[in-house]
Amino acid sequence: MRNVLSFLFPLLLVACQQKSTEEPVVAQVDDRYLTKAELMAAIPNDLPSEDSLEMAGNIIQNWINRELMYEKAQFNLHGVEEDINQRVEKYRKELFIFAYEKEQVAQKLDTNISEKEILEFYDENQEMFQLNDYILKVRYVKLKTNSPDQEKVEQWIQSEDQEELDKLTEYCHKYAVKYYNDTNWVFFNELLIELPIEVYNKESFLRSDNVVTFEDPEHVYYLSIRDLQSKNTLSPLNLERKRIKSLILNKRKLELLSLIRTRLYKDALAQGKVTRYDKARIPE
Repeated sequence: MRNVLSFLFPLLLVACQQKSTEEPVVAQVDDRYLTKAELMAAIPNDLPSEDSLEMAGNIIQNWINRELMYEKAQFNLHGVEEDINQRVEKYRKELFIFAYEKEQVAQKLDTNISEKEILEFYDENQEMFQLNDYILKVRYVKLKTNSPDQEKVEQWIQSEDQEELDKLTEYCHKYAVKYYNDTNWVFFNELLIELPIEVYNKESFLRSDNVVTFEDPEHVYYLSIRDLQSKNTLSPLNLERKRIKSLILNKRKLELLSLIRTRLYKDALAQGKVTRYDKARIPE
């Protein structure tokens, strides 16, 4: 890519009639320049030479078009310039504040969360953890239609014998396209996405036989529902643990940022940098 661009740059430099700038440029509109460094930074190093050349040409033309449109807009929109400048300044301040807050959070936020805190949050906010869908513990195996020993899979998937369950796990590691064991809860709607069927009555489906099999042209599916919890009940702690940690961290983050703002305000008041007036007045 860089060899192609090194051939392209001298031609562009002659064409743009470079004025006063210390960097090599590849395009110019009045007294504004697109530098070689800016162009090269926008092009991935691993592009083939032909693609690099085409991309460089597109970037240059887009820059020229944008500068010409900006020039025309400035000439024709004098009435909105102050409003635009105010919005740009506001956005600039927000970017600085965001970067500073991000740095402060990275430096000062305590990310250690104890099991006691998780339990307390779960107990004190149970209204947040009401299920709006059935959750299941299932054994689920998705296989290619030509996978071997499928009759054993149907036997193992409903077994209570640990040795047979170990055989099922070993088999799935070798042949399964997808596999769920029954150690974790899964939302029913997420499971349905995996199955090649339409379920119009969830309650009826959940009362079906211990092992349900499905087929499509390329796969066979084995499903055994081992445990079930109804919607509108309290979601199990293990299912909500990750979410609870995220909620606790977010709460700590908001408290930290509020503390930083409060300290800044109090320090500014003490230094006489801030004054609040009961009535608006013209500054002296």
